[in-house]
Order: sequence, then C-alpha cells, then structure tokens
Amino acid sequence: MKSRLLVYLTLGFPDNEFVEDFVRTVPDGIVDGFELGLPSSDPRYDGPKIRSTHGNRNHFNLDKMDGILRICSDRKIRVNVLSYYSDIGNSESSNLLALSDRSVHEMIVPDLLIDYAEVADAFISRLKETGISLIPFFNAATPDRVIEKYVNKTCSWIYYGLQPSTGINVPVNISDVVERAKSVIPERDIIFGFGIRNGGDAMEIIRAGGHGIAIGSAIVDDLARHDKAAAIQKILEYREAIDSAV
Repeated sequence: MKSRLLVYLTLGFPDNEFVEDFVRTVPDGIVDGFELGLPSSDPRYDGPKIRSTHGNRNHFNLDKMDGILRICSDRKIRVNVLSYYSDIGNSESSNLLALSDRSVHEMIVPDLLIDYAEVADAFISRLKETGISLIPFFNAATPDRVIEKYVNKTCSWIYYGLQPSTGINVPVNISDVVERAKSVIPERDIIFGFGIRNGGDAMEIIRAGGHGIAIGSAIVDDLARHDKAAAIQKILEYREAIDSAV
C-alpha cells in the first residue's frame, strides 16, 4: 500500500490567494491530503514555526476555505480541518454546521483530550451528528488508557505526534515510538507528524510500520516568501523518502 503524505497549511497564510494557487499547483500524485488549520488565538500545541502562521486572522471566516475545498474536490485530494476547541467551543453548533455544510468530514482538535477532557465525549457525539469524524491526536506521552478509550469512540485514522508539539525536539527513538503506537492501536491507520525533521525521519517511520507522515513546519519559510517552487520541492523530497522506504 502506498504511504500517505499529508501537508499542513494554515488558512490565510501567507494570504488566501497564494494558498489557493499553491493547492492548485502541487503536482498530481504527490500529496494525499491537506490538513487545513484554522488560525487560533492560542495555538498552544503548535511549535514556533506553525504559531507564526496564525497571526491575528479571523479564525472562523470560513468563506476563505471555499476555494481551497473546491480545488481539492476537483483534484480528488482529501482535506481535514484542524481547529482548537478553545476557539470552536464558544459557538460550537454554528461552527460545526458551517464545516458540515462545506462537506468537511474529518477534524483534528489537538487540545480536546488534553485541556477539555471533561467535554470530549459529548463533543465527539455532536461531531458525529453533523457528519464529521474526529481524528484523534495522540503523542508518545499519551497514556495507553486514553488512547484505547478514544480509539474505541472513533473510526478514522489516527494522528500520532513524535513530539509533544511541532518545533519541540525532545530526543526520541522513532522506531520505538512507531512500534509502541502500533501495539496500542493495532487495527487503524496511523499517520505520524509533529517532529519529522527530514527525509531520514520519514523513511524510518515508514520502515517501522507507519502508514504515512504529515509535514508542515518544513515549508513555512518557503510559503512566507511566496516561493511555491521551493515548497513543492521539499514536498517532493518527502514523497521520494517515504516511497523509497517501502
């Protein structure tokens, strides 16, 4: 099976027109999905690079998503949305309805199981009611009992962080992290991110049994310079790394 490569983009960074053009320009067959981050007032589990992309934008000006979603639909590229519960929770019903109306079917909420565990079960139920699946986010510090509980409450693939957040470089043995994740989550696809530094890390993840990788910080500087060619070249390098690992 082909390893999956997901690319994270923050909505509106560096500007909406550039993001749409970038999504349109990425060559066919390179990216399996885009992870579209809604700018947050407190992106606490993102590292410095990704935090710098949030700025002071209106994180629920969802009209800005429409062009990207249309392009991805035409190109048959999947899109999931990342939003912090600290942002979405205040107007939860209307925000979830707006996402559902745009045919968003998968969502990552990185602070949900950490900072809002008391409302997580009810929120997951409300997501399901609007046709949206929660993609559970775990990392190497997540207790097994928490992983097992939310694997049983969801049905999507799993996002697993090598590090507690992007831009944090705690020494880790990548093979050990992947093998531990697979032992606790034996029957679900696991995509690894948050701390992939280079193609060598990506290859090690796939060789250890990971189903794919997600990158974002690697292309932030290129996007900030409006340098599509450089960002696409980096994505190609990660694609080649995971393809050669099989």
